[in-house]
Amino acid sequence: MKNLVVYYSRSGNTKIVAEEISKIIECELEKIEFLNDIGSVRAAFTSLIGCKARIKHLNIDPKKYDNIFIGCPVWAGKSATPMNTFLNNFDFTNKNVFIFITQADSKTPVKVYESISKRVADKGGNVADMFFVQTNMKSLISSQQAMEAATEWINKLRLK
Repeated sequence: MKNLVVYYSRSGNTKIVAEEISKIIECELEKIEFLNDIGSVRAAFTSLIGCKARIKHLNIDPKKYDNIFIGCPVWAGKSATPMNTFLNNFDFTNKNVFIFITQADSKTPVKVYESISKRVADKGGNVADMFFVQTNMKSLISSQQAMEAATEWINKLRLK
């Protein structure tokens, strides 16, 4: 099975988790890039009202992959706007999708999972599993903490 990790990260936490997942399952890693980077207050507001963002074109052929891992931070209780754009534009037909979230809150981001899952299903994909990593808004997650969380999750999935 061929895997791909696609992520958006503003502060760097989701990037660290994505890199660890990519190392563990030995797969390609693609970063979603925001074309108009904005401040954290505006980012939270645009996410809250469901805006999409202009992102750099990703040259990904969905047909090459069986499993797609998608990761993003939570902004104001919603998925980050660059991820919203990716979800609306990507063809998930017949793909197993694994969602990973980073957020400061310790509560499971059920509404974010539901929102992303619906959009993946609307694009023909199947959400196979999801998990989140609690981070700190004031500092980056350590590679060790990200590796431990990602390893536990990946081992549960039995992909390797």
